[in-house]
Amino acid sequence: MRPAEKFLFSVVILFILGLVFQFLGAFLAAWIYGFSVTDVLALEAYEDPDYVAASKLIQILGSIGTFIIPALLFSYLFVGDVFSLYRFRSPVGMNSMLLVILMMVSVIPFINYMAEINMKMQVPIRALDELLRSLESTAEEMMVAFTATTSIGGLLMNMLMIGIVAAVGEELIFRGLLQGLLSAMIRNIHLAVLVTALLFSAVHFQFFSFLPRFFLGVILGYLMYYGKSIWYPILAHFVNNAMGVIYYYFNSRGSADDMLEEIGTSTLIPVAAVLSLALFLLFAVLWYIQTAKYAIQSPQSGKIEKG
Repeated sequence: MRPAEKFLFSVVILFILGLVFQFLGAFLAAWIYGFSVTDVLALEAYEDPDYVAASKLIQILGSIGTFIIPALLFSYLFVGDVFSLYRFRSPVGMNSMLLVILMMVSVIPFINYMAEINMKMQVPIRALDELLRSLESTAEEMMVAFTATTSIGGLLMNMLMIGIVAAVGEELIFRGLLQGLLSAMIRNIHLAVLVTALLFSAVHFQFFSFLPRFFLGVILGYLMYYGKSIWYPILAHFVNNAMGVIYYYFNSRGSADDMLEEIGTSTLIPVAAVLSLALFLLFAVLWYIQTAKYAIQSPQSGKIEKG
């Protein structure tokens, strides 16, 4: 199969398996928690703890079925085993991993600034603008309900669902699979990174948080390209999601306010956004230098060679 054929095949299979596991999760959650399937799929009643638990089950099964299982299947079909396509075995260094963590922590104020800019955007068609803002509000409501917990057990469950499963699954598909196929199709890795980041942000169906998620996708794409290992974008994605989970946990306990989300915005020290970007770029350069000693990519074969 040519790269374009692999890309089309992958998208179709992802769509089919996503629907299958979404409905499988809905049936299973309805059976366990005593809801009807239509009620579970309605994305309402977030004040009911059982409904939230049912929605979490659907989310976990959906992520596994939409991303992780197809990713391993594609690797087996395209290269002969379930791991080689994603460069799990490529060498990584502890210093490089630490720098990835520092990159993701330092960039928070700049991402907040981009989120503020995004929220101030106006869609020319008023009805569409209202619809998109309504969807954004619903997504925020769902996230708050999913992450609202005051127990360690609930925190660990959220970390599994949002921090681990989502990070691993989305990185396998977007950076591990689609970015590589797009690069082979258009023969321009930088354009492939941008298009993959565009798709990554678009599939979340949140227009008013599109910019920060797109920026995150660009970071993850270049971590994959220059790091030559899926572990770098997985770690970065995990850190990004985990910080949100931890923030919501302390917020639920009443020991946090909105300061984390406001650093870098016009509400709280906008200059922090500039300093954030500068610090992020410093850590990114140090990471690039550090990872250069671990692996290089052969432009001809695409294989990993030890440096």
